[in-house]
Amino acid sequence: MTLPPMRANAGLGVIVALTLVLGACSSDSGGDQSSTPVAEAGDLAPGSAAINIVDLTFEPTSITVAPGSTDIAITNADSVDHTFTLDDGSVDETVSAGSNVTVTVDLTESVGFHCEIHPSMTGTLQVA
Repeated sequence: MTLPPMRANAGLGVIVALTLVLGACSSDSGGDQSSTPVAEAGDLAPGSAAINIVDLTFEPTSITVAPGSTDIAITNADSVDHTFTLDDGSVDETVSAGSNVTVTVDLTESVGFHCEIHPSMTGTLQVA
């Protein structure tokens, strides 16, 4: 049985559409579906640092900074909000899901940091 040309073209259109949809859903990222880029150490200006939030963890958990003013770029690659809060209370910044913020710290001694929302998330800014 031969389909009329109009029906054959419609069937071909459905196949093409399904191929495009299924192709758009695939990923070769090895399971990392995050669309928020994370900061790399080589991307930083002098007097700055970067912290990534991934899977309810600060990465890295320890950063060494020079005494004085330092800008810290924080990237939240998680799908939930977090805070970047210094243990001394001098900084308390909300970092929304999938967003980036930069905070400026002015330190003379080492201090811990944590997430107010997820207290198990902790780290340390080492002054050296």
